[in-house]
Amino acid sequence: IYSEEKHMLQKLLAIDEDFGHKVYQHANAAKHVKLFADLISISGDEVVWFGLPAVLGSILFVMRGLGAFRTMGCLEEGMWDCFGAASVCIFVETACKWVFKRKRPEYSPQSKVYSVPGEWFSFPSGHSLRAFYWPFWLSRSKFVGLLSPLISFPRARYCIPWAACVGWSRVAKGRHYPLDVVVGAAVGSAVGWFTEDYLDGLGRSVVKVIGGIFITYFYGITFLIPQVSGDESAGAASKYGVAYYGFYVLLFFATLPKDFESMGAQTLSDDGSSCNT
Repeated sequence: IYSEEKHMLQKLLAIDEDFGHKVYQHANAAKHVKLFADLISISGDEVVWFGLPAVLGSILFVMRGLGAFRTMGCLEEGMWDCFGAASVCIFVETACKWVFKRKRPEYSPQSKVYSVPGEWFSFPSGHSLRAFYWPFWLSRSKFVGLLSPLISFPRARYCIPWAACVGWSRVAKGRHYPLDVVVGAAVGSAVGWFTEDYLDGLGRSVVKVIGGIFITYFYGITFLIPQVSGDESAGAASKYGVAYYGFYVLLFFATLPKDFESMGAQTLSDDGSSCNT
């Protein structure tokens, strides 16, 4: 029985790889399709959903420390909320990739620069996971709801076509196989519903803080510190890590509202009218 199941799995993976290769060839045969795949893939990238909130949140934090703001504003809190959500996605993605360790497609060139350990594995697709997580955040976050009079955010179901396009783009670019994308979409939807809809404020806070600590740690150790120091040795990581993590520990406590809900607790008043400070 085990032998038959293994044979069926190998056959399924072979079909998956063949179909993914055909999608990749078709997308690269037309310049406009390739360009669309590149652009839509960027919209689901870590730089957009993780990097930008981290940078903007840090800038607002420093400005508040310099006296520009007396209390944490809704925009700063929203950036940490988004940062925490992206961190949860990366935490789940990394855990899955280290379990399955599926190699990325060999029929296309792959990036050699990775920010988090395990990113070089293929299953599941992190872009697809994030893309199907974000509709829950966009449509159910109290912070986003506060902006609704100014910006009309769509409900989750209206974001599904964009999320599906992000998943397709990863296959079209040769970064993933179709099965990676399908499973990533399912996992992202499940994690998005659980984190943003099922959990209460405290639960969201705990989950997103754990995710934030994880991604901050591994991003610093594997990417930022070696790049800045020019030395990938453990000693260099320890040396520069003192300043790196010292800053983020201070940042963590400095961004805690007085009710100790942070990084995704969505600490708005119950009527959604203002941020708690």
